[in-house]
Amino acid sequence: MTVKFELPPVPEFAFPGFADSCAVVIGGASGGVGSAMVQLLLHAGSSVIMVDHDEERSGDLAAALGHDVRLLPVLTDITTENGIRDLESALDRADRPVRHLVNVVGGVSRDDIGHFLHLGADQWTRALATNVTYALRTSQTVARRMIDGKRASIVNLSVTDADRSMPWFSFYGATRSALDSLTRTMAVELGPFGVRANTVSWGLIKSPRMHPARTSEGNRERDIIPLGRRGLVADVASAAMFMLSDLALYVTGQNLAVDGGLSLCGPHYEHTENIPVFLESEPARDALAGQWDSIVCPDWQRRRIQ
Repeated sequence: MTVKFELPPVPEFAFPGFADSCAVVIGGASGGVGSAMVQLLLHAGSSVIMVDHDEERSGDLAAALGHDVRLLPVLTDITTENGIRDLESALDRADRPVRHLVNVVGGVSRDDIGHFLHLGADQWTRALATNVTYALRTSQTVARRMIDGKRASIVNLSVTDADRSMPWFSFYGATRSALDSLTRTMAVELGPFGVRANTVSWGLIKSPRMHPARTSEGNRERDIIPLGRRGLVADVASAAMFMLSDLALYVTGQNLAVDGGLSLCGPHYEHTENIPVFLESEPARDALAGQWDSIVCPDWQRRRIQ
């Protein structure tokens, strides 16, 4: 079932440092953090190159924003070589200096959640492409336009658990951790050119991509988050805007956690099976428990016992 596109609510605050410049948002049409970033950047006075592969939702976003002439949607798969070429072409068409980049794309599909012993090479390749390789390429491509001695900034979005173990999400966690490390090195190597690079990491966020629980009301997550709720899309987007803006001119190589204090607590995984405490969906929990059982007692061993 297709979910109707809606613009996420964002604060009216106008962040400084974006007038007469162009920003690039990679993954902006989801109706989540990327769409919030597009709104906030336009409100701050920037023009925006918005890269996304979803033609329908890109059109919905443009329509919801009143077809603002400062918004240039680029329909492409940024994880491919053609996608990088399309980005370069859009940068060539920009009528303002490119000063800001935010990489939003990333995540893990249901098919790529599993025990370390069950995940395969194709899933590893997909995790790399989705969570780190594309961001490396877009950062290189855009940074080459930034290194003219003027101020510029890059923000890569990640997750707070990337700096710790992530049972059942090993490939996702490893590639997010790689992105965090890459961002720190970018900060050091791009700093002499006036380009800052930072990470904004979210915890549990209400977004169009979250997998809603059918059998729970969110009690588990409320119990483990100090602020007692999931974060909002605007919470993450506002933090990313702060890092992009002139409010953070002397901040680079840092990782700002937007998670309501969740990363200060832990562990978030149940003993033995390591099923995430915050996983609300009972069918999903049962699926992981079943996978664990198949590892502990494989079919051949179960048949021998019987």
